[in-house]
Amino acid sequence: MENSGVRRRPVQRRSIERVERILDACADLLDEVGFDALTTVEVARRARVPAATVYQFFDGKPGMMRALALRNLDLLLVRLRRRAAAEHHLTWHRAGEIVLEETVGMRRTVPGFTVVDFADTRPGGASFLPPGQAQEGGDILAERLYAFAIDEAGLPPLRDPLRATRLAIEAAGVALRLAFQHSRDGDPAMIAHGRTMLTAYLDRLTHD
Repeated sequence: MENSGVRRRPVQRRSIERVERILDACADLLDEVGFDALTTVEVARRARVPAATVYQFFDGKPGMMRALALRNLDLLLVRLRRRAAAEHHLTWHRAGEIVLEETVGMRRTVPGFTVVDFADTRPGGASFLPPGQAQEGGDILAERLYAFAIDEAGLPPLRDPLRATRLAIEAAGVALRLAFQHSRDGDPAMIAHGRTMLTAYLDRLTHD
């Protein structure tokens, strides 16, 4: 079961808006000051809420990171649903291209995404998901993407699906980290190499 980092889920509209303001402020500050310098006090100030409100809804700083990562994953799935609906005879090859394209778009435009993406890990850093309480971030991403591919996009099942999906995600993630290492827009050549690697792997999986 996913550990969202949310202590109390908002029900009333006012509370929902507060939570979204907190996450928006958190994302903006990640871009401005980075993960290490970010504080709950500054997030609360930016979101125009008392500091106690942050702890009312979130399990501190790690909780905000988990919630932000899962919100980013939800956003990815919304974008993938829109793309899949416009495709005819979707294949794993094409699905890989679409996921990569949408991830690149999010890296370029979504606040905080380069620090906390939907895999719930920082490049070179530890997962924000507590050991023993939830699965590793890559598992959540792999499971939800694979479920979307099979249940919603109608793609054929893969053999050993969790390992295959995790490997595809990790390999593509390395390529994107290299592509965006020195530029907010990313290195187009490195992105292209990542696309080649990902689609070749998916082609091999579906033709063996």
